This record gives sequence, structure tokens and C-alpha cells, in this order.
Amino acid sequence: MAILGALSIARSGLVATGEALSVTGNNIANVNTTAFKGSRPEFADLLEVETGGGNGLGVRLADSSTSFVQGAIENTSRPTDLAIEGRGFFVVKEGEGFVYTRAGNFVLNSDAQLVTGQGHMVQGYALDALNNPIGPEVDIDFGNIATEVSSTSRITLQNNLSANADDSIGPFDGTQGWNEAYATSNYTSTVRVYDSLGNQHELTLFFTKTGANAWEVNVGADAGKLEPAGTAGELSLVGSPISLTFDSEGALTAPGATDINVTFQGAAAQDISLDFGTPTAAPGDGLGRDGIVQLGGVSSVAGTQDGFGAGLLRSVSVQENGIVVGHFDNGQSRPIYQLALADFAAPDRLSSLGNGLFRESVGSGIATIVTPDSAGLGRVIEQSIERSNVDLATEFVNLISLQRAFQANARVITTSDGLLNDLLNIVR
Repeated sequence: MAILGALSIARSGLVATGEALSVTGNNIANVNTTAFKGSRPEFADLLEVETGGGNGLGVRLADSSTSFVQGAIENTSRPTDLAIEGRGFFVVKEGEGFVYTRAGNFVLNSDAQLVTGQGHMVQGYALDALNNPIGPEVDIDFGNIATEVSSTSRITLQNNLSANADDSIGPFDGTQGWNEAYATSNYTSTVRVYDSLGNQHELTLFFTKTGANAWEVNVGADAGKLEPAGTAGELSLVGSPISLTFDSEGALTAPGATDINVTFQGAAAQDISLDFGTPTAAPGDGLGRDGIVQLGGVSSVAGTQDGFGAGLLRSVSVQENGIVVGHFDNGQSRPIYQLALADFAAPDRLSSLGNGLFRESVGSGIATIVTPDSAGLGRVIEQSIERSNVDLATEFVNLISLQRAFQANARVITTSDGLLNDLLNIVR
């Protein structure tokens, strides 16, 4: 029976080694697969424990454990490509449950939802006003991002009013329409502002020099755009005249900031602060020059405001902590989601589903789902993917070793077959 036993043992060696060759071959085949995690064949010996003899019966492939060693991170410049540097898995939806992946080569589907190449929805968290994650995991859906508007609350004015301006042009007269207002002003500047509906309007600032180092500012708008409505195209003054004064060095001494109240048609009333700069308290104190100044040369006042109208989502970026920031075509940006990452007590015991997806098992433990760069999890690298962690040199060494083992087992079978033939010849 020893010869027959040797045949059986060698056969088990051929089977186990062949299965191990399949594992190694699969590793080599997936050397360029995004975030592929190589497997290692693990052998176990077979014992004749049933008879109590403890004799060896051969070998079997007990398991092939997955190695979750970090793969190299490669920049792709694609905004939807994401990589995890450190522990963790992206959470994606399959049916009513979750599966997990390290492959962050995501795409946007036709509904502007972030999905895997197989269509699984990537999961994240909605954010509150302080950009903290709230509620359960949700699909990352860019198609339902509501555009936001912000009415103008502040106009910041800068640059110069000419110290050489003629103070005999005034007094300012805005009661006779636009032409008279322009004629009784030394300089005008138009600022575009936004109402509570996100509609854009224009406010015109009329600067009239009233004396040495003294100016008057009047604000006008189209009467047809205001409440109560006037005749479209006619001038309507907003608020009261504002007096500006400067010291002998051209620095602003008053007033700093002044509020005006305006109500555009269909919109809510809004207070707009006109910020002329920080007034100086005394000559040479370093103040009075961060806004409007009065120096020689030409007048060139420019105004910037803090409001914005409705905007469409133009692009997104992802921070290391998984915060997804939306960039809108109105020049605004705001956080809209935070990615979810999962961790496991024994990730190497996860069940592989193919396509870079894994499902939790009894051996892996239940998923702990949190945010990136927290609770020991890795950070997210945008516009990048994780490469396969397969080391070709190591796999080829394993391949040669397994090939030798396969040949050795085949030689045992050949030798045992020869011995059986010799035994049969002796009997004859």
C-alpha cells in the first residue's frame, strides 16, 4: 500500500500546487488592475486522523489570503478618481446593502451620480451648516445640488478721488434725471449688486467735490427696478447723501462705513454697507489708506461686492478628509458631501466579489463606517488611483517555486508508476 499511498500523496500535491499556480497566475494577470489586492496560497497537510495513526496523506490548498498592503498611488488628473492612502474602503451600494472597494476609479453616470464602473452608488454624508456630517450614509448625487444665492450686504470701495477735482461743479442734483446727475458730479462709479432672489442690478455712485478735502456721495438706481416701482429708466436716489472728508495727506477721515437700505422689485429689503475704508484718527497714524484716498492724478474708484446669483455646478474637488467641494459657475464654492470609509477588524477575511468589490464576512467582522482621516483610517487623494499591490518579481519567484513543486510531485507519480510496473513484472 505504500506505493499506492505515494501515488495518492503525489496526486494531492499536483492538485494543491495547480490551484496555487492559479492564484499566482491571477495575481500576475491583475498587475495593472486598479487597487487589485494580491492573494497568497496557504497549504495544509492532510493526516490520517480517522485511524489514529497520524500518517501523512498529502497536502491541500487550505486558503488563499488577500494581502491589503498599500499599492502605489498614481496621479490621473481625472476629478472623479480617488485613492485611499492608509486603511479603509470606499462604501458603495449594492441593492439595499453595502459592499466595499479600494478601487476609486469612479465616474459620473447620466444622472450626475458618483458610481463605480459597474454602476454601484458611492456613499457619503450630507453636511450641516458647520460642514459636519449628518444623518446616515447617502448616495453622492451631484444632480440634486441646489444652487444658492446671496444678496449683497457690503460694497467695498477703493482707489482714488482726484485732489485736483473742480469743487464748483456741484451742488449735486439728482432730481432732474440721469443727465443732470452726471453733470453735477465729478466722478461716477457703477457697482453690480444682487438682491435676495439672486437677480443682478446696478447701483451708480455719484461723487461730487464740495470743498477742500470734502466730497459728497449719492447712490442712484433705475426707478423701474425698485419698490415702490417708478418709471423704468428714470433715476431714483437711494438713501441720503454721504459726506467724505480727507486730511492734508489724502487719508480718509470720515465716515468709514455707511449703510443704505434698498428694496428691489419682488425681492426682500436689504441693507448694504458702503465701506469707504478705515478712517484715520490723526495724520501719519498709518490708517485711512486701505479704501478711498484723495491724491493727485485722476479719479478711479472701484467697488467690489459680496453677493452672488444662482450658479450651476461646474466641477468638484475632494479634500484629504473626504470633504467634497462643489465649484459653481458664479464663482462660489462650498462643501456638499463628505465621503464615507469603512474599516474591518480583519480585512484579509473579507469575501471577494470580483471587480475590486468585497463583502463583509463572519471572519472579517462588521464594518465600522466613519469619515476619512479619522479613527485611524487613511486620507483621500484626489485625481489619483491606487495601483495593484502585486510585486511581479515576488510572483515570478513563487511561480518558479510552485513549478518545481509540481514537477517534483509529477516525478513521484512517475517513480511510483515504475515501481508498480516492476512489482507486476515480478508477479508474472
